[in-house]
Amino acid sequence: MASHVLAFTVLVAVLVAVPGPAVVLTMKNALVRGRPAAVATACGVLVADLIWATASVAGLTALLAASDTAFALVRVAGALYLLYLAGKLIFSKGLPLMQPSAEGSPRSGGLLRGFREGLLCDLSNPKTVLVFASVIPQFLSATSSPLEGLLLGVIFAGLGFGSLLVYAVVFGAARSLVSNARFTRNLLRGSGAALGIFGVALLRESPA
Repeated sequence: MASHVLAFTVLVAVLVAVPGPAVVLTMKNALVRGRPAAVATACGVLVADLIWATASVAGLTALLAASDTAFALVRVAGALYLLYLAGKLIFSKGLPLMQPSAEGSPRSGGLLRGFREGLLCDLSNPKTVLVFASVIPQFLSATSSPLEGLLLGVIFAGLGFGSLLVYAVVFGAARSLVSNARFTRNLLRGSGAALGIFGVALLRESPA
């Protein structure tokens, strides 16, 4: 089991190094709402991963991936959500950068919105479903207990969360260095374009 865990950890480290929609959302929230909101986004993704991990132990993710209709619904829902976020970033005339409250603490609305965006993005991401339904089972044997599968799911969630925290810290710090509002808004619209590309790619993806 230890060798399987190590091999899976190495694979996940490679997977999380490839930027996806969650990374773009974390970067966007770090620039718009600050580091705390970006961390909240990472927390939303973490919670979603743990939900999928629990569902995989119950066999729900395998059933979802095996159903063409159910999996297509998740894929389309995820694509539409990404396109919705992309449209907000690209076409919104005003993209105000949220400032801390008078007491110096982050606004709770920004934290909740960041958490919600991360949660919904990952819950509707079919790639995440495939990790739990197809990738993790390859590292388990016929005699593996449900707890071993849950352990691999927690490893996936933890490494993904750690990578998002790095983005939150780096771009949260960069936010204080970027004083040109026009540059920042162009960067955010670029983030919107990236989300749009992810969304279109999901819509165009052929069923397996």
